[in-house]
Amino acid sequence: MLQNGAIAVHGGIYKKEIPDIEETLVRACQVGMGFLLSGKVVDAIEEAVKVLEDDPNLNAGTGSYPNLLGEVEMSASIMKDDLSCGGVAGIKEVRHPISVARGVMEKTPHVLLVGEGANLFARLLGFESYNPVSELTVQTLKNSLEKAAREQNSIYGYYLEQAKKRLKDLGLGTVGAVALDSMGRLAAGTSTGGIEMQLPGRVGDSPIPGCGTYACQFGAVSMTGEGEGIIKLGLARRIAEWMENLSPQEAVNRGMEMAREWKVTCGVVAINARGEFGWGQNEGSLSFAYLTSESEQPLLFKRP
Repeated sequence: MLQNGAIAVHGGIYKKEIPDIEETLVRACQVGMGFLLSGKVVDAIEEAVKVLEDDPNLNAGTGSYPNLLGEVEMSASIMKDDLSCGGVAGIKEVRHPISVARGVMEKTPHVLLVGEGANLFARLLGFESYNPVSELTVQTLKNSLEKAAREQNSIYGYYLEQAKKRLKDLGLGTVGAVALDSMGRLAAGTSTGGIEMQLPGRVGDSPIPGCGTYACQFGAVSMTGEGEGIIKLGLARRIAEWMENLSPQEAVNRGMEMAREWKVTCGVVAINARGEFGWGQNEGSLSFAYLTSESEQPLLFKRP
């Protein structure tokens, strides 16, 4: 039975002022919808997230946060409602990590590739080398160095010296999408550049199915926020499975209550098999947009 297409995208949560990303969110929705009406939900997720990864104001793809060595290590994942999924973590020098994650899902028997293995895989697929550093990257590194210098932790000493050297050579938030296509298929995707002051090799929730991204027959979910806490709670899978008996908004609210109880700052967008949305965050502001095939224009929101 044919259904209407629906998509929601987010640009992360912000404890300070949300950057000027409204146009990017709108365009991501519009690009994704172009694929949903022809029953191509994975294409919709990938292309929508690619739009978000290309905005230097967002912490994914171009503009990703650097680690404490001044290197950009990115992560992404994509998942369908038949539980097919793929992810990359700690990948460097690619423009669109979400596309490499899709390659893992469709061209390998694996779920997650990391580090040099992910880099090699991207080159084998033909993805060209790309420098994702932007003004946001440089400023984030400066902020991280200042914070690390104040920490009473000797482990930061080595990273500080190395990062200061790299800073001389360098000239917020995770993003994601959830969608339902005209054939009733669900998918979700998430991409991130990490967090401030992350150690080299750190992996957050975004590339891990069930943590930052999840899709099943009941719904699709993309998370943003404190990755370590989201991983411990397995939050994306919980919210998706709760949609078997709850509306997306009720499932999201339940998830935010759990995150608040465990003092995990996070935000989420979700969609169920009927094309209904849920969204929310337990701290800061969440900037997101959604579009259905019955809408003339994407609807933009900033919460709270």
